Amino acid sequence: MADFNAYTDLQVADLLRSGDETAFKFLYDKFWSKLYYVAAKKLNSTEEAEEVVQDIFLNLWRKRETFQLKVGFENYLATAVKFEVYKHRAKRIKLETVSIELPEVAIPYETADWNLYDIHVLKLRLDETINALPPKCRLVFTMSRDSDLTNKQIAAELDISEKAVEKHITSALRVLKVRFGQYLLLVFILKGWL
Repeated sequence: MADFNAYTDLQVADLLRSGDETAFKFLYDKFWSKLYYVAAKKLNSTEEAEEVVQDIFLNLWRKRETFQLKVGFENYLATAVKFEVYKHRAKRIKLETVSIELPEVAIPYETADWNLYDIHVLKLRLDETINALPPKCRLVFTMSRDSDLTNKQIAAELDISEKAVEKHITSALRVLKVRFGQYLLLVFILKGWL
């Protein structure tokens, strides 16, 4: 493996853009702890900090082919962590708003004893959660998942914008994530949505 410490940031960025996984791993290993520390301190949550750092690196890898480094990685990643922390704080505020608007739905999974729930109960909880969504949000979400319609098809059928469709689906997914937490993927599999 190359000694990336001898490379300039621009050289590493070029390698990353070409899909060099070792260059990506170098950046990940070099900056993960520092970014995690900053995020954990600002969010006061180790779980959210891990999510922030993973999102930063996931986005970096996804956008690697078009990635342009204007400053060093230190500055780029410092900005990225500030932005992701801001997004997580905004998400936290929205989740708190959802909890106020839908208190019977937004029960964090940590407060429930999920070991007692069997598959049938999970399905019932999912149906209850979806039925408690605001009507338009519920309609858009079920059209998306149960009828397997695209956002464009839903927008045309309901005479709303695709952005509005995306907003309703995102809101529904946010409520489901709060309600089911680590079990959300299992619930989606049980419903045949994956």
